[in-house]
Amino acid sequence: MRRIIYTSRPLTEANLAELDAIVAESIARNTKVGITGMLWSDGANFAQVIEGDHDEVGATMDRIRSDPRHTDIEVVLDRAVVSRQFGNWAMRRADDGEASTPSTTFLLGFALGERTASAKRLYEIIIATER
Repeated sequence: MRRIIYTSRPLTEANLAELDAIVAESIARNTKVGITGMLWSDGANFAQVIEGDHDEVGATMDRIRSDPRHTDIEVVLDRAVVSRQFGNWAMRRADDGEASTPSTTFLLGFALGERTASAKRLYEIIIATER
């Protein structure tokens, strides 16, 4: 199993309707290949986690890199893992209810534990999303 955490900047307006469209599209694709994850947005940035089979996560990340809706993709983490941290959601917005809280807490802990500029950016996106 593999987990990738990345940040990016949207090239379209990152309003609620756009986020819901991204999540709906992700759910449709991810369900077919066993990918799970969450999406955070502070309006000016995205942070996303995807996890699942190693090759499927890689293929999903390739598709994300070619998506014209965002730019400045920066991978914060790309690691083999033994279990899923993000439930069985094919994709979920981080501000989508209490069920998202443990995963957000996990990601905050990860970001605080890393001493890189990309982890700091990840932390700032998550904090802004939770306000």
